[in-house]
This record gives sequence, structure tokens and C-alpha cells, in this order.
Amino acid sequence: SKLQWSTAISMMAFAWLFAAFWSVMPLLGWGEYDYEPLRTCCTLDYSKGDRNYITFLFALSIFNFMIPGFIMLTAYQSIHQKFKKSGHYKFNTGLPLKTLVICWGPYCLLCFYAAVENVMFISPKYRMIPAIIAKMVPMVDAFVYALGNENYRGGIWQFLTGQKIEKAEVDNKTK
Repeated sequence: SKLQWSTAISMMAFAWLFAAFWSVMPLLGWGEYDYEPLRTCCTLDYSKGDRNYITFLFALSIFNFMIPGFIMLTAYQSIHQKFKKSGHYKFNTGLPLKTLVICWGPYCLLCFYAAVENVMFISPKYRMIPAIIAKMVPMVDAFVYALGNENYRGGIWQFLTGQKIEKAEVDNKTK
């Protein structure tokens, strides 16, 4: 079925409110922001070890990594089954979940580890790696979508080379 405008607007509003909630919580006292180890921008403060900090990190990891990961897994499995039945594979249905795990997994692991153990013994340069990888997600997702969609892939090829990709068409009516 087609996505209705009211559903799309509701989903978009939910996404913005969900993001705003998790962004504002450290400002209201649940969790805390601090500079990243190399002082380039801010992130969650890993040096705290109190209950407030631990509950925030666990909730953040569960609601922003594990639950969306589970939703993506079930949704893309359903899409894969539909493609399998029709025989038309449009894109790699496992790729979006893999990019989520590869890009956000290290950051989530660092949050879990910081909640149970002191991470200050880890070099600041190494603590920056998960944050940098997580911040690359929008770019990675754009490439996954652009290169995974045959229409965009053809447009990119035409833009870069000036050549249009010709699709091989089989006309069953003339046979």
C-alpha cells in the first residue's frame, strides 16, 4: 500500500521529537556532554560513573541502536522475502543493517563499556575513532542508497562519464 501524507508527516514528526528528546536529556541533567577527547566538538562525557550516567548510556544504546537495529532487521527481512518471491532483487536488503552495525556498533560498545568500566585508560585518539565512524553515517548511507539504486547509479555514471547506460531489454511481444 502507498504511504499516506498524514503517515509520512507523523513519522517525520516522531523522528524529530525522538531526536530532540535524546539531545536535550543531557542538558536537563540525565547524562552529560563534554568535549571529545581531541577537543574538536562535544560528545557524551565518558568519565562519569554514577547511576545517572549509567542509566542514560544504557537507555541511549537500547533505544537508539538495538531497537532500531531490530526494526531494520525485521523490515528488511520482510522486503527480502517479498523480493525472493517475485524474483526481482532491487538492492541488497542486508546492507542498511550492516552499515548501522559497522558505523554505530563501535560507539555503542564504547557506551556500554563506559557504563561498566572506566574508559579513561584508553588513549584519546582511540576513543575518537568510534565517534568519527558514527559521524560518517549520513555520508555512508548516501553512498549505499545511491550505489544500491540502479536509477541513481546510472545517473551517477552519466554525470561522471557523460555516457548513458543502456539497459538490455527483451521484447517478448515480438517472439
